[in-house]
Amino acid sequence: MLFSIDYYFQVLSFLAAFFFYIQKRNKVLLYFIPFLFLTVVVEFVGWWWYQYKGVGNYPLYNIFTTIEFVFYSLLFYSHFKKESLKWMIRIFIPFFILSVILNMLFIQGLTKTFNTYTFLLGSFFIVICCCCYFYESVLPDKIDQQLSKQPFFWICSGLLIFYLGSVIINALFEFLRSNDLREEGKKIYGIINHSLNVILYGSFCIAFFLCPNNRKTYSFQ
Repeated sequence: MLFSIDYYFQVLSFLAAFFFYIQKRNKVLLYFIPFLFLTVVVEFVGWWWYQYKGVGNYPLYNIFTTIEFVFYSLLFYSHFKKESLKWMIRIFIPFFILSVILNMLFIQGLTKTFNTYTFLLGSFFIVICCCCYFYESVLPDKIDQQLSKQPFFWICSGLLIFYLGSVIINALFEFLRSNDLREEGKKIYGIINHSLNVILYGSFCIAFFLCPNNRKTYSFQ
C-alpha cells in the first residue's frame, strides 16, 4: 500500500463532501470541500517531501494545524446557540493565533520540531467545544431530537475522539521519542495516530451522508 489507510479515508471524506454537496447543496458541505482538499494536499506534500526529498515537514504541519484549529473553531461558532459560547470562540481565535506566532518565534520554532505546545492548546479547546455542543444538544428544547441523525453530532463525535487521543499521545510525544522507546515509540505513535484519523474522517463521511437536502426542487403541472 503506497499510503497509510488513514490517507485514503481523508481522500474519501473529500470526495464525499464534494459528491453530497453537488447532490444536496448543503452549506456545511461547502465549508468542508476546500478544507478537506487542503488536508489531502498537505498530507501528500508532507509525505512526498519526507520520502523523496528527505526534507523535514514540520513547517508544513505547524502552519496547517493552525488553519485546522481556526476552521474547527469557526465551525463550532456557526453551530452554537448560546452567545456566551460564541464569545468564548471570539476570544480564543486571536489568542490562539498569537500563541502560535510566539511559540514559532521564541519557543519551539517553525522548522525544528512539531509545535506540540500550541497543538495541545488547540486540542484541549476543541474538546471543550465538543463538550459544550453535547451540553446544548441535551437541553430541554432539543432533547426530543435524535442525535444520531444530526450531521454535526457525527462531526463533533469524531473531533472529540480524535483530539482526546491526540492530547494523550502528544503529551507523551517526548517520552515516546526517548532512547529506550525510540523504535517502539514511533510504532505506537503511528498506530494510534492513523487509527484516530480513520475515526475522524470516517465520522465526517457519515455526517456528509446525513446532511439535509437543500437543493431547490420544482414541480410542473
